[in-house]
Amino acid sequence: MSALQPQPRGGALLRLFSGRVRLAYVVAVALFLGSVAQFHHRDTGFSSLISIGDILDGTKVTALRTVPHFVYQGSAGYDGAYYVQLALHPTLDNPELTKAIDNLPYRAKRILFCWSAWALGLGQPEWIVQAHALLNVFCWLALAWLLLRWFPPDHWENFVRWAAVLFSHGLIMSVRHSLVDGPSLLLVALALRWLETGRGVAGVVTLALAGLGKETNLLASAAVPVQWNAPRTWLRPAATVALIALPLLLWMGYVRWKFGPAEDPGLGNFTLPLAGYAEKFMATVRDVISPSAGSVHWATFAALVALSVQWVFFVVVRRPGDRWWRVGAAFALMMAFLATPVWEGYPGAATRVLLPMTLAFNLLLPRGVRWLPVLLAGNLTVVASIHEFSPPHDFYTVRGEPTAEAALRVTTGPGWHGAEHEGSNRWRWSGGRAELRLANTGAGHLRVVVQGRVSAAVNDRKISVSRGEGLLWADEVGPRHATLALGFDLPPGETTLVFSTDQPAEKVGTDPRALAYCVTNLEIVVTAVARPRSSP
Repeated sequence: MSALQPQPRGGALLRLFSGRVRLAYVVAVALFLGSVAQFHHRDTGFSSLISIGDILDGTKVTALRTVPHFVYQGSAGYDGAYYVQLALHPTLDNPELTKAIDNLPYRAKRILFCWSAWALGLGQPEWIVQAHALLNVFCWLALAWLLLRWFPPDHWENFVRWAAVLFSHGLIMSVRHSLVDGPSLLLVALALRWLETGRGVAGVVTLALAGLGKETNLLASAAVPVQWNAPRTWLRPAATVALIALPLLLWMGYVRWKFGPAEDPGLGNFTLPLAGYAEKFMATVRDVISPSAGSVHWATFAALVALSVQWVFFVVVRRPGDRWWRVGAAFALMMAFLATPVWEGYPGAATRVLLPMTLAFNLLLPRGVRWLPVLLAGNLTVVASIHEFSPPHDFYTVRGEPTAEAALRVTTGPGWHGAEHEGSNRWRWSGGRAELRLANTGAGHLRVVVQGRVSAAVNDRKISVSRGEGLLWADEVGPRHATLALGFDLPPGETTLVFSTDQPAEKVGTDPRALAYCVTNLEIVVTAVARPRSSP
């Protein structure tokens, strides 16, 4: 159309509307990348995305011990901590793996993405750790691009469905803890896309690879068409499904030959139909009606509502001729048998286990305004993603002159429980003696001022902070916050601040931990000094 010819009425408005939709897609990707960037630490890269806890310190493989990585204090971490060790030894030839990984034969089945991290890291341990941490991020971006095939940026409803999948709790949880579920969803979606476009061989190969990533991905082989009313045609789809399962079966045979049968093959994740769901439902309702209900309980309730809506959709709507319906229905069937280990937690692992069902739901749900409430209700797991994707802020912050700040390294030593936060407040509890280590990596002395708040768990107690034999600060502290303030010169090398108390720790309410005192919003201000000063 010539620029001089009259435009259709409303054409400019439609172009503006379409432009805003595209912008929303771009903003969503930028929001995701900005959130990921917050997990980067100057010393440990993106390894905080792997969730490695200090409780596993005594059993880590040597290759992981020698690589700088972020460690969560007072925590056992999460499954990604096991998979990164498999990525460091993808042939399973290191005897340390038997002690480093719980139920090694079970976890070793999911080897594909460990191989991927090893390949991306070129076999170098430090690179492998970073590749493992970022593999989910790369797969998220690839999935975002692939989903444009079904949800092009030309309508707001497409954006809602596209974003609902990408920011679903299950996918964000996989990114946040470097799990296998996000990359698995990418392979399942890619396989079905190729099957839709007639590239059957590519689709079958991709499904076979997905099985090596996670055994439940084999449920996606439901996409293979079967003419149930023509038994003579069953041989070909049966052979296709067998080929899809063959790589996993061969690898499982190798794992069994190397380590023997798994003590727990994962059958504990399944139970009688809807028994696990009913238990989760009752526990979630009790949590939200409790006077102490918090945002995490409501987010768990929202996620459970979403999965329930998706499940009901596949029960009520029958489209056996549609590949995506068959895949979604297969995972909906699995949902009915999921047991407590999959449902427990806030909101639990079910959202990531059932990711293919979530994608199929968004692809198949009819369009239009009247279906909008169902669309929104079926995607409420996004609410829980906000809690899941918060970076690991510790109870201290460091600021000061740029050169001095760059020279200071702060790490928490033994004695602290895990870092906690609510809003802008960050804190750690301790049961008694706890260490905070400050390392001056520069050549000259630094002046350090430490400020924060400290409170006792129940009764008044004396709390002190010392460095070596020197007492830096002490006060009688009660349950209400008291001000902590001290200053000293920090010579080159490592200095340990020791927090201690004169009374034993106590149990508080239903908290299983023994608590003595809490340090909140510790601020460490550092400046360079021209020459050493005497310590206070």
